[in-house]
Amino acid sequence: MPFLMRYLILSVDYEIFGNGSGDVRQHVIEPTDRLARICEKQNVPLTVFFEVEEYLAFMRHAGQLKRDLGYDPAALIAKQIISLIGKGHDVQLHLHPEWHGACYQEGQWLLNPTKKNVDSLFDSQSEVDAYIESRKGVIEDLAAKAGSSQKVNVYRAGAFSAQPGRKLLAALANNGFCIDSSVVRGLFSADRGYDYRLAPDAKGPWRVREDVAREEAEGPLWEFPIYSVMGRRFNQLTFRTLRAKFSKNIPKVKQKEMVAQLNLNPSNPFKILRFLWQPVPIKLDFHNMNARKMLRWIDIAPKPENGQCDALVFIGHTKEHIDDRPLEQLLSKLADNPEVKVISFWDLAHQMRTGWNDEVRKTVPKSPVLG
Repeated sequence: MPFLMRYLILSVDYEIFGNGSGDVRQHVIEPTDRLARICEKQNVPLTVFFEVEEYLAFMRHAGQLKRDLGYDPAALIAKQIISLIGKGHDVQLHLHPEWHGACYQEGQWLLNPTKKNVDSLFDSQSEVDAYIESRKGVIEDLAAKAGSSQKVNVYRAGAFSAQPGRKLLAALANNGFCIDSSVVRGLFSADRGYDYRLAPDAKGPWRVREDVAREEAEGPLWEFPIYSVMGRRFNQLTFRTLRAKFSKNIPKVKQKEMVAQLNLNPSNPFKILRFLWQPVPIKLDFHNMNARKMLRWIDIAPKPENGQCDALVFIGHTKEHIDDRPLEQLLSKLADNPEVKVISFWDLAHQMRTGWNDEVRKTVPKSPVLG
C-alpha cells in the first residue's frame, strides 16, 4: 500500500568551516538559535547533524581558545545541544575525520587533510566500532543531561565522504544505527574518493551494507539520500547561493580557498564555459532556495518507485544561514497542507525500525517535547 503522505526532514550540518576557520558564536550558535525558533513557531522538529569530532577538538584546547577568543566554544556548543534536545529537536552524528587529533597553534587549527573518511582512520574493524561508539556516546551523554533517553541512530559523513565505507557502515550497524544520509545522487569527488553518480535513483531509500551507493536487499542500514536533481553548474549560480558562499559572514580565507579550488583562468573563456556547463546535482538546500522553489520541488518530486517511505531530505549548514525568510515562508505554507508532514530523522528511524502500518502512516509521532 502506498504511503499516505510525503514526509520532509529538515536537516542542518552543525559546524564551522572545513578548513578550521570560522567563529562558533557567529557560524554555529547564533544561526542555530534562529533556525530552532523558526521550527518551534510551527511546532516542527529540526534535525541537527552535530560535528562531534570538531567539538572534541574544542574541548581539548578549551583553555587556549578561551584565552584567544574570550569564550569557550565547547561549553557554548554543549549548552545549545542540551537545550535543543530538551526542546524536542533531533541531534544526530556528523563527523569530519580531518578533525581527529586536530591541533590548535598560534590561533589556527591544524587539521589532517589525509584523513578524508572514517575508514582511513583505523586499520581494524574493532577500532572503528569503538570510535563510532564513543562519538555516539558524546551526544547521548548530552541528551541525558537534557533529561532525554533519545538514542543516536542516524549518521551523515562530513563532506559527504562515506565511501569506501565498508568499516564505517559495519561500525554504524554494530552500534545500533539504522540510517545513513550522506549520498547526493550524481555527486563526484576524485579528491575525496567518492562517486555517487551510479547511486540508486534519489526517489526513495535503499538498504546498504558495504557501500552507501549500492543497494543490498538484506543490508542492515537504510540510505536516505539528500534530495537532489541534476542540472548544470550555472544553475547553482543564484543570488542566494552566491550570497551564502561569499557574504561577509564567510571568512576571507575560506572565500579565497573556494575560488582557488575552481582553478579557473579568467583569460580562458572556453574553460569557464565548459566549467559552467558541467552536470552537477542541485541539492534541496533551504539556504540556497526561495520558498516558492522549495514548494515546487516538494510538489513535483516523484514518488519512490520501490514503495518505500516517501521522504524528502533537506540540507542546510548553520554557517550559511543568513536569511530567515525562506524557511519561515516554507513552513508557514506547509502548515496548511495535510498531505505533507515535517518529521525528524529520529522519528523516521523509529518507524523504519518498528515497521510502518496503515495507522502509523497517518500520524507519525512527533519528537518528545515538540509534539
